[in-house]
Amino acid sequence: MLVSFIISSQAREDKLFKTINTLKKQTNDSYELIIIVDEPNTEKEAIDFIRDQFIENEKIMLIFNSKGQGESLNWNNGIELARGEYVSFLKEGDLINENYVQTIQNIIDANKAKIDLVEVQYEQSNLFEGDTQPLLETNKLYDLQSDKEVFAYITQEIYGKLFRSKFIKDFRITFKKNVRFDMLFLFMSLAHSRNFYLSGEVLFKHKVSVPKYSIFDIINQWPHVLNYYRRIGTYREFKDELNFASNYCMGYTFLNLSKRIQNPAIYKKSLSFVETKLDRKTKEFILQNAIFLENVNPDFTLRMENFSSFINEQLKKIG
Repeated sequence: MLVSFIISSQAREDKLFKTINTLKKQTNDSYELIIIVDEPNTEKEAIDFIRDQFIENEKIMLIFNSKGQGESLNWNNGIELARGEYVSFLKEGDLINENYVQTIQNIIDANKAKIDLVEVQYEQSNLFEGDTQPLLETNKLYDLQSDKEVFAYITQEIYGKLFRSKFIKDFRITFKKNVRFDMLFLFMSLAHSRNFYLSGEVLFKHKVSVPKYSIFDIINQWPHVLNYYRRIGTYREFKDELNFASNYCMGYTFLNLSKRIQNPAIYKKSLSFVETKLDRKTKEFILQNAIFLENVNPDFTLRMENFSSFINEQLKKIG
């Protein structure tokens, strides 16, 4: 079996139905879908629907939690149960292209070496619209011993990634209990990966929603990421790459997401938070960070070169 898809579900039967239906249309059936229902107060109709899907479809593995565990533990349980060569995380409601599994099979077949980490693209809706746009060159296999730019430019999102199951289990890489640490999981995986394949294929549709957790948990993961690399003794080797990734998250993707939520109080707090974190470091970063000087994203470059002005302008617009 090639891919184990894992969903931490709130038993939203309309959304699950859409995801399951798109998976049924796969041109390559080398997959399974592991659904962990994490809502103990689910209505009987929803439970009956999910059970019917399980009975009718041998590709589905179903787990009901007796009490809410949270996404982290659900994803960990899914990894333990996974029988596929790769695990990938979905949200209920994601619409999967019929050639998803076959595309992954083609990628694996075209490369002699076992690939530890694969990324595919997806079409965004809701808070963001359009296809994801990676900073790295697509349709390429990266050797992580030499292609260190991956640590700087990789998309910092758990969705769209496929992790080789045995590799994850061998290194005992897990999500941390009851906290938003999906980015830490990604960078822990990256730290031990030999290679990374970035596909340019858009293989599913994904609704980008307002986070269920505190939005600040996104950037609060970064001290843990950096400390992990220090602990395993590789921080110095990847210092510029990791600091670029951290600042890119705080100064660009995090603030862009905060603004899209359209809650002035949250955006104002986000701007002040990022200003406190980055203001004293900005000058050194824009002058000395080798990755930043490559100017891969001109919008980010301009923002950081005029960081104080950008923050002040945004705060004035909020009032």
